[in-house]
Amino acid sequence: MSKLLPNKIKGGVLFHMSIEKVADLLLEQAIRLGATDIHIIPRQDDYLIQLRLYGRITPHRPMPIKIGERLVSHFKFIASLDIGEKRKPQSGSFKLGIPHQQTSLRISTLPTANSNESLVIRILSNNQSFSIEKMSLFPHSPAKLMSLLLHSHGLLLFTGPTGSGKSTTMYTLVEKCVNQNMRNVITLEDPIEMKNDHFLQVQVNEKAGITYSSGLKAILRHDPDMIIA
Repeated sequence: MSKLLPNKIKGGVLFHMSIEKVADLLLEQAIRLGATDIHIIPRQDDYLIQLRLYGRITPHRPMPIKIGERLVSHFKFIASLDIGEKRKPQSGSFKLGIPHQQTSLRISTLPTANSNESLVIRILSNNQSFSIEKMSLFPHSPAKLMSLLLHSHGLLLFTGPTGSGKSTTMYTLVEKCVNQNMRNVITLEDPIEMKNDHFLQVQVNEKAGITYSSGLKAILRHDPDMIIA
């Protein structure tokens, strides 16, 4: 069973804190505990904050409805989402600057039956670096993967549950391709999870006319060796 984490912010104190401070404290606690996701779930009488720790959803603390609504709006604002739109799912991202650590946060909203939005924040550390050899369970897998990356055509699919390492594996392989194989790699992401200067990254933006369809057409004219979508 998941252990209930200590409630470090008392309910009454929340009303006397700015929503920016509440958001900062929540992110600080989640990162310090090693959480990979923060769930802000609306309920009938309050919001429930949950953290995904070591693959399991763990209750963190309840939060008054007014604070929960403001917190969701605040995260939507800093992720450049439409604050007024609550009927459609939205996704976005932003970066969090912490001393000696750069962290990317991916935001996803989902309308619920009680007219309030649920919000999930995926925490991605940009400082994490893994070798392909250390990521693999089997000794022959890294050599097999690298041989596949040398082909001039083909398709690789990354599948698995949340937190299984799909993004980490993909970015590690792409960096290897760029640095060792001298490949031109272009990604088409919605949203961009971890920004990387080693290859071109394109953000899907339907309002600006950049959909997956139009984005892929444009990328094909940009002399790519590898496309990540």
